Amino acid sequence: MRILKLVLAFVAAVIVTTILGAVFHTQFVIGRLTDMGIAVSFSDRLATTLHDIGGMAPLFGLVIAGGFLIAFLAGALVYRFAGTQRNLVYAVAGAVAIGVALSAMGMVYNITPIAGARSWAGFIAQMAAGALGGYVFALISRVRTA
Repeated sequence: MRILKLVLAFVAAVIVTTILGAVFHTQFVIGRLTDMGIAVSFSDRLATTLHDIGGMAPLFGLVIAGGFLIAFLAGALVYRFAGTQRNLVYAVAGAVAIGVALSAMGMVYNITPIAGARSWAGFIAQMAAGALGGYVFALISRVRTA
């Protein structure tokens, strides 16, 4: 039962981060368009956001899952030795996983493949999505004691 709970928590964390990351990406890109004077209606924002979630989810989700696997294992070790602030440990692990993944992709491809993360604000927004995913993992995977 414990393994199933961990898997569910992991999948939920990946889904939350993937969706939020795609939403942040889209809104930062659209923000750049509006900065250039291009009008973007709410319906276009919504349609583009939904399209990007569907388009980015498979590959971006795999990148997030790989990063989270490493980060959450490291987070488990940190929590084991620290013994406190479990939610914070996993939130930081999620944020760091996304920051490292984006940085590594930037080094490999010589650009940031997630266009919405090319500014510092966009990069931090992606890390915030990872932090929320880590927090979700911590909440769902928590062991309840009677």
